[in-house]
Amino acid sequence: MEPAAVDAVVEGLKKSGVDFISLMPDSDFSVLQDRVAKDKDFTYVPVSNEAIGVAVCAGAYLSGKRPALLVPTSGLLVAAWPLTSINMAWSLPLLLLIPYRGDLGDAFWMMGPYKDTTEPLLKVLNVPYAVISKNDEVAKAIVDAQGSTISWQRPVAVLLTGETIK
Repeated sequence: MEPAAVDAVVEGLKKSGVDFISLMPDSDFSVLQDRVAKDKDFTYVPVSNEAIGVAVCAGAYLSGKRPALLVPTSGLLVAAWPLTSINMAWSLPLLLLIPYRGDLGDAFWMMGPYKDTTEPLLKVLNVPYAVISKNDEVAKAIVDAQGSTISWQRPVAVLLTGETIK
């Protein structure tokens, strides 16, 4: 992620009241990961896989935190079962931020299959989502998604694509 996108994500997280962030270290989030790890406004918990990240965020929510899970595109597949058995079953909110690899314009051939799985999986899980491609739309999308996840008591996702992940 470029600095403008990282700034927009951090701004949106802070404006929305997110104070707990978990992620599995990933190259798409490396700059953002470094930034939130050093930011005193966030409790930052790196995890060894995305399923653990879902569980850690559920525990954080139940202890009074407002969590977000930064999950790589491929990691959404790993997170599907705990999203279903924890968040969906127990009506626990969770903001998901996902770099949407494989979307139109992503020239890395290996990411193509994620276009075939990301949105269909979110639909199967009944996770509302927004696809954001412009840096100037990121902060508002995060604020809106966080408000929705709290109101609806269910996971809500923001898929970052286009200039947001260049």
